[in-house]
Amino acid sequence: MKFLKSWLQDYIVDTLPGDEVVADTLNKKSFEVEEIISLLSDAVYDIKVLPNRAHDALGHRGMARELCADFGYTFKEDKRTEKREDFCDASVESPVIAIGDAKTCTRFMGMRIDGVVVRESPVWLKERLNAIGQKSINNIVDITNYAQFALNKPMHAYDTRSIKGTLCTRFAHEGEALTTLDDKELKLDDKTLVIADDEKVLGLAGIKGGKYSGINPDTTSVILESANFAPGLIRKTSEKYGIRTDASKRFENGIANSLVEDGLYMTANLIKELCGNAKASEVVDVYPQKDAPYHVGISLSELNDILGTEYEYEDVESVFERLSFEWRKVVPEEEIALLANRAVGAPYRLGSSVRFDSPAVFDCSSFTSWLYVHSGISIPRMSVDQYVYTKRIEKKNLKKGDLVFANNNHDPVYTSSIDFLRGTEVSGGINHVGIYVGDGNVTHATSMYKKVVTEKLDDAPRFKDTVGYGRVNDNLREERFVVTVPSERLDIRIKEDIAEEIGRILGYDKLVPILPKLSRTGLIPKRMYYENKIREILIGHGFSEVMTYSFGDKGEISIVKGLADDKEKLRANLASGIRESLNLNLHNAPLLGQKVIKIFEFGDVFTKSGETRKFGFAIDDGVKRSDFDPEVKSIVSEIEKLLGVPVSGDPISSVKPCIAEIDFDVLIETLPEPSQYEAPVFVSQSMVSHKTVSSYPFALRDIAVFVPSGTSENEVRKIIENEAGDLLVRTDLFDRFEKDGKISYAFHLVFQSFEKTLSDDELDEIMNKVTDTLNNQNSWQVR
Repeated sequence: MKFLKSWLQDYIVDTLPGDEVVADTLNKKSFEVEEIISLLSDAVYDIKVLPNRAHDALGHRGMARELCADFGYTFKEDKRTEKREDFCDASVESPVIAIGDAKTCTRFMGMRIDGVVVRESPVWLKERLNAIGQKSINNIVDITNYAQFALNKPMHAYDTRSIKGTLCTRFAHEGEALTTLDDKELKLDDKTLVIADDEKVLGLAGIKGGKYSGINPDTTSVILESANFAPGLIRKTSEKYGIRTDASKRFENGIANSLVEDGLYMTANLIKELCGNAKASEVVDVYPQKDAPYHVGISLSELNDILGTEYEYEDVESVFERLSFEWRKVVPEEEIALLANRAVGAPYRLGSSVRFDSPAVFDCSSFTSWLYVHSGISIPRMSVDQYVYTKRIEKKNLKKGDLVFANNNHDPVYTSSIDFLRGTEVSGGINHVGIYVGDGNVTHATSMYKKVVTEKLDDAPRFKDTVGYGRVNDNLREERFVVTVPSERLDIRIKEDIAEEIGRILGYDKLVPILPKLSRTGLIPKRMYYENKIREILIGHGFSEVMTYSFGDKGEISIVKGLADDKEKLRANLASGIRESLNLNLHNAPLLGQKVIKIFEFGDVFTKSGETRKFGFAIDDGVKRSDFDPEVKSIVSEIEKLLGVPVSGDPISSVKPCIAEIDFDVLIETLPEPSQYEAPVFVSQSMVSHKTVSSYPFALRDIAVFVPSGTSENEVRKIIENEAGDLLVRTDLFDRFEKDGKISYAFHLVFQSFEKTLSDDELDEIMNKVTDTLNNQNSWQVR
């Protein structure tokens, strides 16, 4: 996006430095500045904003905030985003606004403004829009565009005369039509989100307005639409109809609901400024589920572990100030106890949201999750996930902040993890959780009392059938930062995000690379250790390793969205992929100079009983012989002797070609962990060679020549290779015999280009040249 320097300066108290300094600082700390466009007394920065920061930085205000953080400057708010007390007039009727589905439209605000005059925009407005590549239309449309590029909030204004009844969001009716502002006719389906009134569709929600929803030269009254839509739905709709706009780009990446309000008031205030007699109605705000602040916590030790630094509290606090983050320091053990005590008596409601309902109402797991979130530690939302997440402890070792889990035979009972480690089974099941607060007491939100209560753990009816006890963190006495994330920073959700912010603002150049701490220094995992042992045997027998696709058209497990029509299932064995690899290598055997193809593979296979590791190896010469069995059995015998365990069953799954497949996990199940590091023999550089392969097909030609007795094969080969040139990539002798004092040498010649497919004419020309040269040698004759 293009950013005008003077526009950015409106939001910054301090004076921005030179353009090169601005670009260099942004490049080092946040964004890539792709171009600086110098104007007469200004500059435009073309800045690449990636999706992770499209929530806040695709507008001048957000980019200005970033510059303030990077340089340590003071940010200046724009008063145009505030509601002015004298702006609304009771004589102007508010529009009627509705949301059809709260999942697709999270907030919808609107107001009516009478007394507008549509005319050319003032010079300052036109110049700002023109500088960033936007064409001026008229003052009303330009104001909505200005709000979009100022705040990252797309806006739309309707001629009040075009709205019949309620202005709403809904899904289109199958076959419903829309003519866009650029006269494009669209046939809509019932999965397309639209803005409509009681009679017609007015536009594609979050993407583009319809022809009959625009501003006309004689418009005197407008209705402003400011809304927010589900990012995924906007992206799918934009792709479906092939329409991508500045608005869709912003909505499909996601924006904060707070921008809905800022955008509406900025647009209304600018209309008031440019149309002095304009009068506005009261604002209508349809906001089904109001956002609550998002909290993320991190300790100083966690920060330094993530970044490999030795930052102090003062360093972290300085960054929070520069980023305008609200924050506080807490001791989790103390904060949990304080919040738990304050929450006693709060009503119980099953399914309560941690973010939107707390602390007004709780259920058991939202209560424990809420306590930890506000103490700077994130844990899963559901009780069964909290059980899987926590470390098991005994009752006698309970400390303040530990969780107590129970199954009191009331629905619902969860027997496996839902979100944290999906599918992980929990013996006995979980349907209730509370938090231990010391002195034998547990605080929990319970349906039995319809509220949050504190009871003696041993006397609490809901914990009569306790399943287990869990510890979230071993050090709840360690001080933590709890950050209240600004509403627009949708990219900050976990402690690693906070660490990234601190690292980049203080400077990535200050990070010193260090080796990670290993639990078993210098030792490779058990699987890899024994795989390398088997690799040595196979490579010693002339095998090459392959890696085939895990996805195919056969298998027991299907994936939700296949990679292609023939890759919709997970493989249940290695043999199928190895067979395809054999065929491919046999086809390329002349190019490879191989008569017998020997390959092997280690890989995971997937069946209804689970995921397992296997290895397979295969031999084929294209003749479909079955006499490779002895070599396969010899290899299996070597593996058994090396590992000291038997290979169960008959590993040969196919005779023609010969393919063997062995369950690797079962084979090494009883083997010990490696006790020392051993470098694999096959990694020696002297055993490894690399060669680029052309993507174009190779071509074969044969040639045989009689030469006088005593003439060596190399003499003939040298002449052939010199005359054939660079397109000859391989020369193999396949026949030799002597007769009447002469020797016959016959060669396979393999030709290939890195630039194109070779034609017969080109090959014939080369072969003629080779033939003529050979025939011109004394007593030589190509036969």
